Amino acid sequence: MLHVFACDDGNRLRWAREAEGVRTPLPAETVWLDLQNPTPEELARAEALMGIKLPTREQMAEIEESSRLRVTPDAVHMTALVLVWADTDQPRIVPVSFVLAGGRLATIHAVDPQPFLAFRRRVTRNGGAELTAEAVLAALLDGVVERTAAVLRRVGLELDTMGSRAFRGRALPVKGERRNDTRTLKRIGHTGHLIGKAHVSLSTLNRLLTFLARGEGWTPAKRTRRWARAALQDVTGLGEYAQFLSGKVSLLLDTTLGRINVEQNEIIKIVSILTVTLFPPTLVASIYGMNFVSMPEKNWTLGYPLAVMLMILSATLPMIYFKRRRWL
Repeated sequence: MLHVFACDDGNRLRWAREAEGVRTPLPAETVWLDLQNPTPEELARAEALMGIKLPTREQMAEIEESSRLRVTPDAVHMTALVLVWADTDQPRIVPVSFVLAGGRLATIHAVDPQPFLAFRRRVTRNGGAELTAEAVLAALLDGVVERTAAVLRRVGLELDTMGSRAFRGRALPVKGERRNDTRTLKRIGHTGHLIGKAHVSLSTLNRLLTFLARGEGWTPAKRTRRWARAALQDVTGLGEYAQFLSGKVSLLLDTTLGRINVEQNEIIKIVSILTVTLFPPTLVASIYGMNFVSMPEKNWTLGYPLAVMLMILSATLPMIYFKRRRWL
């Protein structure tokens, strides 16, 4: 899929939908080419306009720093891992390549990040004031950073809610309280997984913004470098916040597993006490339940009540002992 954004007569950014479906060369006033899973034909049209070879999926998947951030005589290639599907059960990080060449920006990605979709909608609704490729790049990266910050903020609130439940109350649930430990563990695991994805994305954004702020090997606009330095501070702070949330996840996981362990120990203790308490009465009942003819107590008139009293007494004395030892 190919999206074309060009400058209109009023020097504002517009979505040139009419140039996307035809097989003619792209307009010369194009500022931004957004390629999502492009076909060979769309890729060829974009490369013809940019005048360079755009990165392939294999090149975008490279993890070496020199492959993700590099300057060639004709273009600047940058690749970052962007968090997508953060509101689902399967969050992912996908590589997104940004290529600056000939005063134009090309973005290549397999999954459409939400900030890209929001930016296209904003341009369609209100038009865009971003007239340069570097300004569009800054707007897109700003959207990615804001989206990641929103995800971490939501995760932080969710961890606070789970933490307040985990650190209060009794080990065993009270009457009427329903507790699903399996669901809680799944939520904690999903939250930790999401934070890990966000932290990886922030790490790549940190390196990309550092590359933009320094301008090594190329000369970005002064406005771009100033914006990159400010955005770099935001990303650094978000990275530290993600590490803090990872610590909260570990603490919450340890607390939940500890509470489950305490609950199991309480249940085992109660079952053990009941077993010890009921063993003496069972022994008495077993002895006097035998039907041997030569048993001396068989013809006692008070044998039955004495046996019942002995069973009650043998069950009561262990309970008193457990109470005094504070095992109950």
